[in-house]
Amino acid sequence: MSDTHSNTLGWLLDEQLGSVEGVRYAVLMSGDGLLKARTRTIGQEDGEKLAALTASLRAAGRAWDEFTGGAGVRQQLIECVGNVGLTTAAGQNTMLSVCTTGPHADIGLIGRHMAELAVRLGEQLGTGQRHTDRSTAG
Repeated sequence: MSDTHSNTLGWLLDEQLGSVEGVRYAVLMSGDGLLKARTRTIGQEDGEKLAALTASLRAAGRAWDEFTGGAGVRQQLIECVGNVGLTTAAGQNTMLSVCTTGPHADIGLIGRHMAELAVRLGEQLGTGQRHTDRSTAG
C-alpha cells in the first residue's frame, strides 16, 4: 500500500485542516473504508484503522437516517470525554473524518473548514463504488 500522506491529497489535508486550531488529525476515505489520504499527524496504520472504523459508523448513521425517515446523512458527530469526532461527505462515496485535540475544540470552525474542503474539491474527491468481477471469481 502506498503512503497516503505523501500523495497530493495528504498535503491538501495538512494545508486545509491540519493547520486549523483544534484538529488533531484528519483522514479521507472511500465509503467502504479504504484510506485515500491522511494528515501527517496520524500514521499510515492508524489512518487505515480510523478509515475502517469511520466507514462502519457511517453505515450506522445511514441506518439511523433510514429508520427515522431522513433524506440522507450529511455529517456525524461523536462526542467523547477526551475529543470529538466529525465525519462529513466529501464527494461521491467519499468521506472526510477529523478527530479534535480535545472536547472543547471549536466544532463550528472545524466543521466549516471540512465543508469548504468538501465543496472545493467535490468531484476530485469522488470514489466510484468497488465491484467484484464475478467472471474471475472462482
